[in-house]
Amino acid sequence: MADEIRNAQVQLGTALSQAHAGEDREISRQVREKGEQFAKILYGLLRMTHIHSMDNVVFEQPVQDFRSVLESLCKLLGTVHLVCVEDQVYVNDVRIRFEIASEHVEAVGADLRRHRIGGISFNDVITEKQILILVGMIIEPPARKSPRMSFQRKLNENGMSSIELHGIFSFRMKGEKIHKMDREFKEVYQQSASVIAEAYRNLSANRLPNPLPVRRLANEMIDTSRSASIADLARDHDRRLPHYARHTLMVTNLSLLIGGAAGFSNAILSDLGVAAMFHDVGYSLKEDGYWVPFERHTTAGLSSLMRQRGFHEAKVRRLLAVAEHHRSYNSPKGRPSLFARIIHIADDYDILTRFRPGKGPILSHPDALARMAAHTGKAYDPDLFQVFVNKMGMFPPGSILRLASGRLVVSASGVRNRKTFAKPLCQVVRNADGSRATNRELVDLAGEDRVIKVLQPSA
Repeated sequence: MADEIRNAQVQLGTALSQAHAGEDREISRQVREKGEQFAKILYGLLRMTHIHSMDNVVFEQPVQDFRSVLESLCKLLGTVHLVCVEDQVYVNDVRIRFEIASEHVEAVGADLRRHRIGGISFNDVITEKQILILVGMIIEPPARKSPRMSFQRKLNENGMSSIELHGIFSFRMKGEKIHKMDREFKEVYQQSASVIAEAYRNLSANRLPNPLPVRRLANEMIDTSRSASIADLARDHDRRLPHYARHTLMVTNLSLLIGGAAGFSNAILSDLGVAAMFHDVGYSLKEDGYWVPFERHTTAGLSSLMRQRGFHEAKVRRLLAVAEHHRSYNSPKGRPSLFARIIHIADDYDILTRFRPGKGPILSHPDALARMAAHTGKAYDPDLFQVFVNKMGMFPPGSILRLASGRLVVSASGVRNRKTFAKPLCQVVRNADGSRATNRELVDLAGEDRVIKVLQPSA
């Protein structure tokens, strides 16, 4: 196992050196060029069906060209993820900037959206005959019920089970105005469990990583956090998630909170969100039939994510976050990467405050902050931890408090402004007479009552 760790470290080090030397830019250039050809040929094939019968010899050359480009991309990337978002197209993590008219690209996306498809993953090269079948399926009227599932079933029946279909994607691009969310936060948060499950399931099945669905989810969380505290919303909906997704999503939300407070751009926040969602991916893998233990989960996760070909900045950040998120700030091995330092804070805070059967008692939220504060400069980046505290406040969301009035409350907000650092908005759970509160009454400690005791949580 030690040799595997050393090999993974050497591979990552080599990859980073090559990335800094410009390999990532070269790969991105090739992906953009091949990706543009890929989309152009697909557009042409779809439009030709409006003029010619599918058995016309005129399809032979463009079908051969499509297969050739697909083969090149598979050699370059492993799995090819083609995603259409309005007038944008992504191939894996690289946005394709087309010289062709944007309405042509939109037409490709529109044809797929009729089947409720937003993206197609090619895990292997398909034959020319299968390419024609795929094109014919795209132009056919969609099934009335579950069109995407029906489409996938037909692919499987025609020997194209290596192709995976994804739902419709919605990215908010830089400079775009923020519109009202199509779904409430709770819907986004609940659906996130299936996104995480699918990503981990694909990796455990030895498929290449596909970060795009995860990035979509991260972008939706970033959008939501503009109108409300992401930590508060996450806490409120955390209990509705399956247990395997709770920790991952809370770490992601807390990481985004720190990154947002630190002034990261939307693009960097998106990368951070993806890295946080993959930080514990090693636990989804098996070695010799057994789940990977804690001691090896970072190495296993690193090895799995390294299978995605190419070394652009987003991937390098993910790899470093997975490899270093348990490394101390003052580690003799060197200071961890920025994303790793952020995720380390979010990860430990959630572990200290989350009840886990058989893992011993948990800490109150204020006590968890106090314990972590004692290790700043050693385990944690002191500046990033201060940013975290400044957002969470003296009584972070979830803190159980007894007030001078005798009421029992739970903190329901982080810091709203400097004056409310120790005065959160709280929800009453017990009245002064000890009776259970039933009307979800809110108390703003900035205007009334005061905290006299922090209560310890129980199982």
